Amino acid sequence: MKKVFFFLVAASIGFAASAQTAPAQKIADMKDLRKDIREKRKDKKELKKDLATGNVAGAKNEKAEIKAENKDIKQGAVKLKQEGVKHPIRRAERQIKRHG
Repeated sequence: MKKVFFFLVAASIGFAASAQTAPAQKIADMKDLRKDIREKRKDKKELKKDLATGNVAGAKNEKAEIKAENKDIKQGAVKLKQEGVKHPIRRAERQIKRHG
């Protein structure tokens, strides 16, 4: 009887510990989302620079890249929401602000 009791206690502690750790996929998805947000910000800066210099063709390309980044960000956010992350875009932006 003691063996069964100790087994159940050890199993419940193991399950509780594994439930609190974030899966590797979720961490990788958040990293990808942060990368997409950084690229979007970089593209916006380049767009402003192109518009200031009068480079219309470059600005057009940057605008297309920004749209593609927005699409990637939204898809990543949907995937993270399905994995249980609340407000993934806001969380990623805060992480970028905090850690650079």
